[in-house]
Amino acid sequence: MKASPVRDLVTENLPARELVARKLRQAILSGRFQPGQRLLERELVARMGVSRTPIREALRKLEREGLVSTVPYKGPTVTKFTPQGAREVYEVRAALEGRAAALLARRSDLSAVARMRGHIEDAERALLRGQPAGVLAANNAFHDELASGAGNQLLRSLIANLQDRIVLLRVESLSYPGRRQRSITEHKAIVRMIARGDADGARRLVEQHVMRAWRAAHAQLIAGRNAT
Repeated sequence: MKASPVRDLVTENLPARELVARKLRQAILSGRFQPGQRLLERELVARMGVSRTPIREALRKLEREGLVSTVPYKGPTVTKFTPQGAREVYEVRAALEGRAAALLARRSDLSAVARMRGHIEDAERALLRGQPAGVLAANNAFHDELASGAGNQLLRSLIANLQDRIVLLRVESLSYPGRRQRSITEHKAIVRMIARGDADGARRLVEQHVMRAWRAAHAQLIAGRNAT
């Protein structure tokens, strides 16, 4: 008998609702469930191999976290940001990640630079193979390394508080035609600046990169609105 996806996750003695929430969060943030997509109970029951009760509890938890929204006549859906809400996230993100890049450039952490280059290579391979989820995962890892490499735990914590919203919006921005390749090109320029120890240059490039991502996400959000 095939094990359920939820039981495959059991590494701790956690309630079923927590395991379901973890699995749903992973599916949303990896892009398997797209912004605006309906989350139908009967389909989730079949996918997760659990009853409706932990599904409902998990959906309520993710709604409190902002990843799920209840839409009239549709029910639970993956949260789709408004253009204004998205812009606010990107503006804060640009300031925080720009500062992180400057700090990392000043630290001259060659191991962090090497790991960031490795994530870029992972993204390039995924792009060549036509694997959008792989590009997204490598992109997430690149920005995680940028935040952790700054060496400032408070700054890293502030970025982490936005993390789910950032990744959810990244699904939108990387869906914009040509954005995946351009993002990789921008990442390469950022790493070169960090490796040179140019703090101001690194900060400027990261801020520009984030706001270019905002414009791509904004275009996708507007296109989605016009399609409904």
